[in-house]
Amino acid sequence: MRSALRRLRWLAALLLAGALAMTPPRTRAEWPADEMPQLSAGDTLRYAIGLNPRDYFLFRAEPAGYQLEMIRHFAGIHGCRYRLGIVPECGERWQQLADGNADIIICSRADYLTQAHGRDPAVAVALPDSSMWVIDARNRALASLLNRWAAYIHSNRHRMPAPSGDSRQASGNAAVPCRTLSPYDGLIREYARQIHWDWRLLAALICQESRFRPDIVSPRGACGLMQVMPATAAGFDIVDFTEPEDNIRAGVRLLAFLHGDPALAGADEYNHLQFVLAAYNAGINRIGECRAFAQSQQKDPTRWDEVAGAIPLMRHALHYAGEHIPSGRFNGAETLHFVRNVWERYEHYRNLVAE
Repeated sequence: MRSALRRLRWLAALLLAGALAMTPPRTRAEWPADEMPQLSAGDTLRYAIGLNPRDYFLFRAEPAGYQLEMIRHFAGIHGCRYRLGIVPECGERWQQLADGNADIIICSRADYLTQAHGRDPAVAVALPDSSMWVIDARNRALASLLNRWAAYIHSNRHRMPAPSGDSRQASGNAAVPCRTLSPYDGLIREYARQIHWDWRLLAALICQESRFRPDIVSPRGACGLMQVMPATAAGFDIVDFTEPEDNIRAGVRLLAFLHGDPALAGADEYNHLQFVLAAYNAGINRIGECRAFAQSQQKDPTRWDEVAGAIPLMRHALHYAGEHIPSGRFNGAETLHFVRNVWERYEHYRNLVAE
């Protein structure tokens, strides 16, 4: 009897261990301490890929595709960022890898077998769709992480996006950048020129705010494509700000005001744009306080990533009671999420949408 009981306990433990092994390691905290990834939130992996109507495309103004899902999964597990570069020719992708301009290139198995011969040593892993992720063999830390991740993907294929893709279809021909995001592209282009923005950045902001739906009203009373507050529209003498063009006009006038405000001065163009996005979401005074607080924490107030790293501290009484945060506690999670999403979507739009 005792022997049978021991066998049952052993079987139960084995089944539990198997169940735990099948659980996807979604956060860095879930990895064993001795296998903690060497990547951090500040790391950005650079990918070189080709446009493909299954693997990377635009669907209803949102980036989609099998390879994009895989890239997001790998970045999510390791808590890092990613940047995609469109390189149509496989040989050019290999050259980017050799020149150090890409960390990972993605190609088909056939292209890998053709291109690998005679080149510098590389490490490649195959995904369930037979595509190959290739890295420089000298990057041993990344090779270890990539091999472990690929083994997980193959052993848990039922949990992953299907290699055949989903039922969505690319907007137009996914092999070339599309030209249409919304019915309001003409207005977006016109008003983006007024503030010297890439129209795709303004489109990314609008998509984040309203998904291009002009009838949306937020619980706070923000309206329309750019989620303009009534007081903001009134300040710019715009009465019927629910109409698409008037709504965009009001939102762009606010962006122009933020561009010129001294509270956001001193940063280069890349960082300044992200400060403007943050101020559009949280208000100019709040972001001015965020920069002052970041400086008090020995961080560079002209760099958005350093200010963003300090913002989570502003929700704790130890910090928000200080002289640098006169408005009091600031959660900041919504603003960080807003800037990250708008900028990530903008980078996809630059890949997938024609100028």
